[in-house]
Amino acid sequence: MRVLLLSSLWPPAVLGGAELHAAQLAERLVDAGHEVGVVTYGSPGERVIAQVPSKPYPLQEFASQPASKRALMHLRDVWNPDTASILEKVISDFAPDVVHSHTVQGMSAVALTRPGKMQIPHVHTLHDYWLLCQRTSMVQRDGTACTTSCRGCAAITAVRERQIRGNAPDVVLGVSKAVAAEHERLEWASGRLRILYNPVESPPEPRPVRDVGAPVFGYLGQLAAYKGVGTLLSAFKAADIRGSRLLVGGRGPLLSEVQSAGAAPSGAAPSGAAPSGAAPSSDGVEALGWVGGDTKEQFFNEIDCLVVPSEWSDPAPIVLNEARARGIPVIGAEAGGIPELISPKASALLFPSRDSGALSDRLRMFAAAPADYTAPPELAPLDWAGHLEGLMTAYRDAGAR
Repeated sequence: MRVLLLSSLWPPAVLGGAELHAAQLAERLVDAGHEVGVVTYGSPGERVIAQVPSKPYPLQEFASQPASKRALMHLRDVWNPDTASILEKVISDFAPDVVHSHTVQGMSAVALTRPGKMQIPHVHTLHDYWLLCQRTSMVQRDGTACTTSCRGCAAITAVRERQIRGNAPDVVLGVSKAVAAEHERLEWASGRLRILYNPVESPPEPRPVRDVGAPVFGYLGQLAAYKGVGTLLSAFKAADIRGSRLLVGGRGPLLSEVQSAGAAPSGAAPSGAAPSGAAPSSDGVEALGWVGGDTKEQFFNEIDCLVVPSEWSDPAPIVLNEARARGIPVIGAEAGGIPELISPKASALLFPSRDSGALSDRLRMFAAAPADYTAPPELAPLDWAGHLEGLMTAYRDAGAR
């Protein structure tokens, strides 16, 4: 089968888990004997056969732009004529059996309609809320989660719905029930939506057995308000668990707040002590900075419990899959797809999003009886074999519509 993948970004240009998943999927498809080509929004990389020019600047620089330049990107994201001409040529030359789109921010709704106009089976995966929100996350500029759709996003949603309605993707995959439910309001998506969870990767080697004394909690992700970082810092301090530590890995606008609660990142991997050149604060918080690659495995080996305190409708945090595959219990917010993805044994550790007091309580619950919430490693809810099986079914169904 010849598969054409569409993804705004492509490694090494990475902003989130969607482009990493798409790149991993490309390799899995090739390993299974399929031929894969990729179209991106100005991101070169392996298997990329065409790029829609990223104008007026690279997508990964969007957040740092002034309001006037962000508006230009939003305008281009409503209708991008370059996407139309490039996709028409690529589809004609590559002759795919199916087009599979992922995040297409910057390429505009044209990326979701051109395959249908050319009568090519099309599957689209919902990794975020781009179809409903111009920022893709339903989060306000100041980092707080939206409670209602603003007028600007409502207008863009209406425009995109009109654009897509006549040539919509044949099958739409949600990476969680939560993200699929948010998109049920789109008329064109009716009868096309189904759930296909992100696959869980096997860890490179078994996680060392830890003797849990005073627990080590961990957070890994963007340091932003909508991720619940401020709530986590407050809750950890209030929990006052003697000897416990909180390892915070990531970058973002709340980095200084994390640093003030603990140690400045040194670029070193987590260790039994604070990062080199710094010491943990009296609150036991350690700021690690960016954690990735081999240092991510060291991070997972160091912690006893992962905390995912999101304050937005987080579709399907990849870090949950990574923790579950390693048998690491999770204290998670009742937000988005988080409750769907944690181990049933840790379900008692779920807490109402934004509730610092409830999170403090869950931290103490885990510290009192870690074994009660710890399950063996498992590739759940779906491993790569199951994911590819579901994907092949979606590809076939798209061709049958």
